[in-house]
Amino acid sequence: MNYEQGGSAKSSNLSVLLIEDKKVNRSPLKKALIDFSYQVSKHLSFDDNIITQIELCNPDILILATDLPSDKILKDLAEINQMLPLPIIIFAEHDSPNVIQNAIKAGVSAYVVHEILPQRINSIISVANERFKEVQRLRNELKQAKTQLEARKLIERAKGYIMQQKKVDENEAYGTLRKMAMDQGAPLAEVAKNIIDVCELLS
Repeated sequence: MNYEQGGSAKSSNLSVLLIEDKKVNRSPLKKALIDFSYQVSKHLSFDDNIITQIELCNPDILILATDLPSDKILKDLAEINQMLPLPIIIFAEHDSPNVIQNAIKAGVSAYVVHEILPQRINSIISVANERFKEVQRLRNELKQAKTQLEARKLIERAKGYIMQQKKVDENEAYGTLRKMAMDQGAPLAEVAKNIIDVCELLS
């Protein structure tokens, strides 16, 4: 291998599911992946069910080579991004602002247009992988923030019920809630939800 650009070759040990459009001649793509020590778990066409193949192969990276990704392909990718998120790279002959926008919404980490230079493959995959990790980190932070907000709402509602039932102030209600959580060995939000459920059932 003699790739003078795009970084030196290195063993990645990452598995790749490669799906290519029969209309597109991408024979150098598989060779470049193998030369950079990526494990091409399967080499398929778009006639195969992408979602099923992802579930069967469980690859580290999904690479698609096509003339232009169809709405069905983008819909499948969006479903994959929700069920089994992984870095997704599209190599396409053509593009349009609308297609690229929809591809990003579907969870595509990189959209590369026109000729594929084998020496750039490793760099493209590395950038796509890092972008995917950053998106996942932000998604997890958002999920955690939503969970914390919901927990605070439950605790506030439970405190309100305790204050009403026991005729105590907010600090005492919170202390009661904390003691119940400690006695039960359960998260504060879980105990708060149980209190709310019982109070609503009895009201």
